[in-house]
Amino acid sequence: MDLFRFFKQTFISKTPQEKQLFKILGFYPKDINPYKEALTHKSVRGRIVHNERLEFLGDAIFGSVVADFVFREFPDENEGFLTQTRSKIVSRKTLNTIALKINLNTVLKHQVSSNRSIFGNALEALIGAVYLDKGYQFTSNYIEEKLIRPYLDIHQLVKEVSSHKGKLLEWGQAQKKQVVFKLVSSYGKDHEKSYEVMVMIGQKKYADAVGTSIKRAEELAAKRALKELIQS
Repeated sequence: MDLFRFFKQTFISKTPQEKQLFKILGFYPKDINPYKEALTHKSVRGRIVHNERLEFLGDAIFGSVVADFVFREFPDENEGFLTQTRSKIVSRKTLNTIALKINLNTVLKHQVSSNRSIFGNALEALIGAVYLDKGYQFTSNYIEEKLIRPYLDIHQLVKEVSSHKGKLLEWGQAQKKQVVFKLVSSYGKDHEKSYEVMVMIGQKKYADAVGTSIKRAEELAAKRALKELIQS
């Protein structure tokens, strides 16, 4: 094959979608179909497939790779530390951050107005697509070298509170005060539902918050309650 023909097949013959994916991924897919599926949210009308199955696959692979990464990165730490650090890396907050940093929001097809978690979910689906297209070892290297190391300050992440809800419940136990999370309301369509949660300490309301899941609303409400407790 002459150089011109190689250049044409490698670059000129690529579709606009393949070129967009190259900017996100840093490589051209062998099979573009899993990536199309990964980048289609279930809210898109008239879709044939959506990315939830690939999200399930990518979540499992990402968790496995992160566990291996954390184990190697912190050789002297105990199981509790490793578990907490892994949880911080695979959290929805971290996935959303990475997804936006690689501009995944510019290629995801969706019809959702204000649910940022769809980008973190799509990142998991994209990881699932990479695995189907390239295999486990390639995907493992891709996650560590193209997603984790460039976009996360691991040692800063370690210092962050892993669960504000957990911290608030621990405070309640230490102070012998009952901390209760109450679901106040839920609203919106299935694919963009919102939940309002309230934190009660004893008989007093300390904070409330709205999130795209009960868990996220509880976490945000706990964070606000802790801030209120520190100031009071």
